[in-house]
Amino acid sequence: MNAHLKKILSLLDTAYPDAKTHLDFDNAFELTVSTILAAQCTDVRVNMIMVPLYKNKYKAPEDIINAGLKNFTEDIKSITFFNNKAKAVLALCDVLKNKFSGQMPGTMDELVSLPGIGRKSANVVLANCFGRKDCIITDTHLIRVTGRLGLTKETVPEKIEMDLKKKVPDDKQTEFSMKIGEHGRTVCIAKKPKCGECMFEKICPSRKEFN
Repeated sequence: MNAHLKKILSLLDTAYPDAKTHLDFDNAFELTVSTILAAQCTDVRVNMIMVPLYKNKYKAPEDIINAGLKNFTEDIKSITFFNNKAKAVLALCDVLKNKFSGQMPGTMDELVSLPGIGRKSANVVLANCFGRKDCIITDTHLIRVTGRLGLTKETVPEKIEMDLKKKVPDDKQTEFSMKIGEHGRTVCIAKKPKCGECMFEKICPSRKEFN
């Protein structure tokens, strides 16, 4: 590990010791559904809609299947792109019921075989529900911040993931993803990053772009 990355990891540990996913969930099924629904939608909105539904109505894949597409779509209509997301969730539930006996699988290969689940979403589930420490979660925040910090020159999510997995120690990858994501949400935001407040300002190769 080079000195630049080592310094970044140290500063992240100090600034964000308790960083975690912003989606509320009680099990892998709930987190998987919420991850699908959170695409291009805020975690706050998804939590507001789904937490009561998980508690009172949709506790398992079969519950969503039994409710049917029309009812599920109506329940999530305040979430962006609700029609397409409802179809994706129903397809997911159908595969979980028929192929996995209603249980969430716990490997990357199995998870990415599910409708609506790519590597990013699979890593979210593996990290938060299966205790995996070696997950690089390529959400928009990680992609933006790691690029600005010069940790990768890749621009395609899967290539970013593989590049960072070569550089960040295996047992640090999940917490790195959570902490760098938190920094992207609060400081290194998309349009006007708060460089004056940033702990990386002196070591960030992109700082001149925003000053």
